[in-house]
This record gives sequence, C-alpha cells and structure tokens, in this order.
Amino acid sequence: MYWPLFRSKQEEMIALKELGSHLGSNLVVPIIKPHDANSRVEGQISRVLQTGLRAALIINTNEGSPVPSIAQIAAMEKNLTNAYPDQVLPTLEVHPDVTASDVSWFLTTYSGRTQVFVHRAHTLSAATFPANGAIHIFESNQVSPHFTSAFSASRRVILRDGFKKQPVNGGYPSASYFDDLVYSYRAHGYDGFGDFATIGDVPYNKGGGQPSHVALHLTEPHQNNTFQCRHFVSSVPPATTDVQTKYFDALAQLVAHTGSPGVGSFSTLGMSDYCNNYAAGTFPGLGSPKRWSTKHHIQLLHSVLTASSAAPWI
Repeated sequence: MYWPLFRSKQEEMIALKELGSHLGSNLVVPIIKPHDANSRVEGQISRVLQTGLRAALIINTNEGSPVPSIAQIAAMEKNLTNAYPDQVLPTLEVHPDVTASDVSWFLTTYSGRTQVFVHRAHTLSAATFPANGAIHIFESNQVSPHFTSAFSASRRVILRDGFKKQPVNGGYPSASYFDDLVYSYRAHGYDGFGDFATIGDVPYNKGGGQPSHVALHLTEPHQNNTFQCRHFVSSVPPATTDVQTKYFDALAQLVAHTGSPGVGSFSTLGMSDYCNNYAAGTFPGLGSPKRWSTKHHIQLLHSVLTASSAAPWI
C-alpha cells in the first residue's frame, strides 16, 4: 500500500479530490497534516473523502501560522469521521516534542479505532507504543532499524523523501534519482511505503516571491526497477523574462519529452492536464502544475502496485 504525506495545501487536496475516484483499489491512503483547522481546510479534506479515499489525519500538527491546537484538529477529525465513517484514521506524528503522556492521551482518546503513528526523529522507547494492532509509519532517515524491529507484529510502512529539492529552481539537473520503494518495500520487510510526491518534505509556508526559473517535475520508471524524477527548467533569461514565458518554456520541454497526449507511463490524468494546458496556451499560475505532477505521481505508483497484484490490508 502507498501512504503519501501531504500538508493540506490547496493544490495537494485538489489533486487528491480529482484523482480519488480513479483509485478504486484502496491501495492509496494519503497522510494529511493540516496546517489550519478552519472550515476551508476541513472542506477540502471532506471533498477528498467524498471520492471514497481513506485518509490518515495527523491530530498533533506542528505547522501553520498560527499552528492549530490539538483540540481544534481533534474537532475536525470528529466532524469528518461523523460524515465519513471508517474513512478517517486518527494519526499521531511522533516528533521530538511529543511525550509519552501525549502518546497515552492519543491511545485513550482513539481507543477502538485503527490508530496510526508516524515516527520521525524522536527518542521515545518502543514500549511507549502498542506492539500490535496499530499501523506504524517510519521516516527511514530518522528512525533506527532496531526501533522498527520492535513492531514486527504490526503493519509497518516505510516513509522516505525521494524528491531532491534544490534551493533554487535553476539548480535542478535534467533528471535525478527518486526511489525504488514501490518495487522494494516488501523486500525491506514492510507492508507499505510512503513519500512526499514531487513536493518534498518541506514544512508548510505561505509561499515566496517570483522565481528566477520555473521548474516542472515528473516522475517516471527508470532502469533496474527504480524511479527517477525529470526536471524541466526554464531556459529563458531569468532576470528579464516574465514568469508566464518561463512557464511555457518549461512546459514545452516537458511535452517534448512526454508527447501529447502522453503514452505509456505518461498516460495519466495529471499528464492530460499538462497536455490540455499546453494546447490551450493559457497561463494557469504556478499552483496548478504542482497539482498535475502530484496526480501523475500518485496514479503512476498506483499502477505499479496494481500490476504487482498488491492488495489493501486495511
């Protein structure tokens, strides 16, 4: 099973909403880390659940401006669970600020539910957590193999960031290695895997100024059962060119690589969005391409899982 982690940004939620009804096998369960508890974010998550997707909702988010309280997110979780029974999985992200008391509260509050723990850089003992019955997701670069081995009686998921984010868009190479987890998670002893799509493990922020370059990102199968990420970076003069021209320059490179319509691994809904935009010639802003690349990535990994006869276990 595939457990991508998103931070409830608008384009991420729209990507899941537009794609959800096309993922009928229950192999994809997005982990959603809310950056706000307002009605707009709750409505976006609700529309994701309307598609039939299940979602792991992080109760103790530590991102946002301001950061929403646990009580606020717990109230959101209750509303969503009442509206979509059995589709919301209460989730605790275990980071350095989480205490054993926090874990105990979570276990008590969500007793009788399928509980999910996302283990990141923390120092709590394995004995703090249930050894079986829960779903444990491990950020591979922040949790030791010795710690993960304590949960062999539970469902275990490996989470790894395959997107090699650069400080500036102009720094991306034409392609970079992404990951092989969709092919190898079972061999590593896990029941599922997760990543951060083509966004990367980047804390929530409200965005910056105008970019010097526009970079579009698409994952694709590569040799030896791996995935790579293609980066299509605008090549027009960065200082004197408007962002729309930069975007269309990058888009022309992308379509030249994939074809229009895309075929094979590029015959996805996200790729169709790119091709339709290329044909229309209208500037969509810089948010929509993130949505389209996210849709492409999720659908592509879903197709690999389906072809491998993977089956959902929740």
